[in-house]
Amino acid sequence: MEFRESDVSQDQEAAREVVRRTGQPGVPVIVDAQEAIVGFDLPRLQRMAARHARPGLGLRVKDAPDRPGAYVGSVRPDSPAERAGVKAGDVVDELSRAPVENAARLERIAAQRRPGQPTSVSVRRGGERRTLIVPD
Repeated sequence: MEFRESDVSQDQEAAREVVRRTGQPGVPVIVDAQEAIVGFDLPRLQRMAARHARPGLGLRVKDAPDRPGAYVGSVRPDSPAERAGVKAGDVVDELSRAPVENAARLERIAAQRRPGQPTSVSVRRGGERRTLIVPD
């Protein structure tokens, strides 16, 4: 989610914008195109975050240490990647038939994935290459 952080004690234009949009000076304010949240209102913050969240695979990855690919450090429970069978320690080398050279490339390919559309992921595990189907 893109955001802009402003210190209203240093940025007078930002301070005026906060007061204009919320009527409140000097409290935490989070604003998107649909609403302004004044203070820490967890349910509203979660709904706002959900509006901006892109569906992901549910992987924590880093560049594979010794060859091209993205090393899987962990897999979020009940994520598309877990349902496909991706495991911590796998190295992803292809997603949707596109080569994955590193973690940044995997993130770019995954960001283009359409929700609800199955795709394939190829991983190296224990010296073997496996192709798995990501269900949604």
